[in-house]
Amino acid sequence: MTETARYWRGVIPGSRGWRAGNRLRTAFRGIHEKAHAGLVDASEQLLAVVFPSSCPACGRLLARPRRGPLCEQCWASLPRHHTVRCRCGLPLRAGASECPRCRRARQPFSCGASLGPYEGSLRIVLHQLKYAGRRRVAGRLAEALLEDPAVRTLVATSDVLVPVPLHPRRLRERGFNQSALLAREIARRVGKSTCTDALRRCRDTVPQAGLTAAARRRNVRDAIAVGGGAGVAARTVVLVDDVLTTGATAIACARRLREAGAREVRLLTVARVV
Repeated sequence: MTETARYWRGVIPGSRGWRAGNRLRTAFRGIHEKAHAGLVDASEQLLAVVFPSSCPACGRLLARPRRGPLCEQCWASLPRHHTVRCRCGLPLRAGASECPRCRRARQPFSCGASLGPYEGSLRIVLHQLKYAGRRRVAGRLAEALLEDPAVRTLVATSDVLVPVPLHPRRLRERGFNQSALLAREIARRVGKSTCTDALRRCRDTVPQAGLTAAARRRNVRDAIAVGGGAGVAARTVVLVDDVLTTGATAIACARRLREAGAREVRLLTVARVV
């Protein structure tokens, strides 16, 4: 093929033919994307009619079931923190500048953040993720978290995200680690990596729910161990979990990460018991 023929067939980058072809490709791509979006909307509407389901928080019928389990109104009104927060992420009482643990320098985290209090629709949607296997919820929660500028900065200025680990038995029973799902969805949206084997559960503990603060600390003592420590050495790590209650598990994980050589450990949870 001569250079003239290649020119008009658009093979030479930067030529008029190439630019025209590129415009056509862009136009066809836009048409394809709009057609795909239309099919998705149509399938959503059909699903809502054939298999109607209601929002577990308010009872409204879901217009977009694939975006569930909450309706769009409840997604938009998830409980969020509105008061001043300590650097560790704990909401503070009026007039306070630090929480007691940070004031006593007993916090292994350099900073922390969470979306909101563990109540209402946020509690419901976390139960849907954790106990009902609604894995798509992790993506919606990641989006909600990253809407907070403080959360986005906390993650964007870090190196790697590490989920709180599950014991192998619990992982087999549930089929997934909700903290790992959240970490991956957040990392994907900000271009960061995850290290899911940085920590491991070396002892099968009883569920923390219902235990006192002292019992929670005893329950996780020596239960967390370093896994693939090479993934966190000399790096700023964001420890990711779904809910923070007393912080016993997160503190144990943070200490192990520091032992593995992490330069700094930050904490990010979806909800926090306040």
